[in-house]
Amino acid sequence: MKLTERLYKSVEDIWMGYLDQPFVKELAEGTLDVEKFRFYMIQDYRYLLQYAKVFAFGVIKTEDPELMRRFAGMVHDVLDGEMNVHKTYMARLGITEEEVAKTPSALTNQSYTSYMLDVANKGGPLEILMAVLACAWSYQVIGEHHVKVPGAVEHPLYGEWVQGYSSKEYADSTKEIIDCVDALGENITPEQEAYLTDIFVKCSRYEKLFWDMAYAMEM
Repeated sequence: MKLTERLYKSVEDIWMGYLDQPFVKELAEGTLDVEKFRFYMIQDYRYLLQYAKVFAFGVIKTEDPELMRRFAGMVHDVLDGEMNVHKTYMARLGITEEEVAKTPSALTNQSYTSYMLDVANKGGPLEILMAVLACAWSYQVIGEHHVKVPGAVEHPLYGEWVQGYSSKEYADSTKEIIDCVDALGENITPEQEAYLTDIFVKCSRYEKLFWDMAYAMEM
């Protein structure tokens, strides 16, 4: 069994719980209050700016040119891929770059990104990937669930979100992270795996808190 397969088993219950979380569920059903979505978009945009920095640590923390290229590609996927979906929504919702810059990160957002950056600063390539894997992979799981919900893709506002996170392009970018984790984690010790699992579980719990924060519009 690959490392990521074991990691998935450690968070499967947490991730399945996302699908019943009100924000996630109502987004699929098309009943989510647009003001909650607007709050989420601003906070998630601010989150992604820090998320990209976590990948950037990977370029710094390795001497392997190929691994450097992979981390650089992951930074590109966030800044010029995932964030483009947000920019489209921001335009539709009347959110300006100035508003995003002036809006502080909510406490949960700040706590989550601070934890990821701390892990990246203290760790090596595997720890860095572990800090971002829960977000990247669980969004794919949610997207692949939502695309099967009747009417979700066709929704005039939320359909594009569902399409983005259920797309082949997004799945490919997630697979790049998963494959990298499995390659680097092939010969780790049980102690190393326990630490990586702890990071993965904590980030998965932070993901749930982020969804709750967005639904409550809690600063």
